[in-house]
Amino acid sequence: MKRAAVILAGGTGTRLYPLSSEDNPKQFLKLFDGKSLLQKTFDRLVKLIDPDDIYVSTNERYRQKCGEDVPQAKVLSEPARRNTAAAIALCTFTIESHLGECAVAFLPSDHYIGDEAGFTQVLERAFRHAETYDDLVTIGIEPSEPNTGFGYLELGEEIEPGVLRLRRFIEKPSLERAREFLRSGHYAWNAGMFLWRTTVFRRELERAAPEFAHVTLENYESMPSISIDYALMEKASNVATVRGDFGWSDVGSFEALEKVGINVTHTSS
Repeated sequence: MKRAAVILAGGTGTRLYPLSSEDNPKQFLKLFDGKSLLQKTFDRLVKLIDPDDIYVSTNERYRQKCGEDVPQAKVLSEPARRNTAAAIALCTFTIESHLGECAVAFLPSDHYIGDEAGFTQVLERAFRHAETYDDLVTIGIEPSEPNTGFGYLELGEEIEPGVLRLRRFIEKPSLERAREFLRSGHYAWNAGMFLWRTTVFRRELERAAPEFAHVTLENYESMPSISIDYALMEKASNVATVRGDFGWSDVGSFEALEKVGINVTHTSS
């Protein structure tokens, strides 16, 4: 089955101000090896996916910057800011119109991954599962601390080796609950990484959020502004999680940057 990937690159990077700004948000900062986080994300994906089938989803403000950063990728620009449900639905249907039924991964553009080989293995497992089962797939991060800044995934029974049934999404917890999650071993961090076959996505969207199942460029501005988590993933019963432990960080704070070895006083954009 054909595979594609979409890098989500519409964020404004406000949490790292003034290192990042609305004019130059986090995904465009050249923090690692002289490359931007967006470029690093693209480089990871080409190990599994033809560059011609890698897309970048962004808003009109960053269309040119995305094209300059990853000229091999196809840039899909949103006509208005409507959060991730509308953007992801439009991207899925656009790719399906180009490639036919295929498996598509959606990945943030501004995350750090230390173990790229480990990430590739997890993404391959997620693709194989989505190609075989009628599931929506998430990639859950093995928690290393009781972090209260992330949402969590409660995991259930094993579907196949390395893939677990997702019981529920959990909002950012209190410290006490986060400690309980860590002790139990049945929880993962929600990193906002999703993967599915286009036909499965369309069917589940028709059930959970039918207004998004018919999104087009023409009606995009009339779409509700809501995340894909709320619109679809939390309502669907057929969600699977592939657990990953590959040195992941959302580098969403200066403390997080320092944990992955970036001294912000010496960082330039």
